[in-house]
Amino acid sequence: MSNEDLRSHRHFVSEVEQAIRLANHEVLNPIVSPLTEEKVISVAVHVAQRRAAYLSAALDLAKSEDEQPSGDKLRTLRREYEESRDAFAELMTTIERGYVDLPKS
Repeated sequence: MSNEDLRSHRHFVSEVEQAIRLANHEVLNPIVSPLTEEKVISVAVHVAQRRAAYLSAALDLAKSEDEQPSGDKLRTLRREYEESRDAFAELMTTIERGYVDLPKS
């Protein structure tokens, strides 16, 4: 690839990335806005609570058989935790990539 081709390629990629960033901002910002630190922390706490519920049930497997959670219960708790964890990760990605306006200091 020649230097000119490389420069052209980088310019194309840069233009596409900028267009994607703008498109994501236009779509996501109205949904997430107004974003506050309290909202982000609240979501993180809910994820931690779902993680704790799942881990608590996992530790209950050490109890007697009649006190152990069912597979259905564990599956439900795991799904709730994983879905909330993944949703939080997407929220953080949205923030990190600049798809939403941050609160003014």
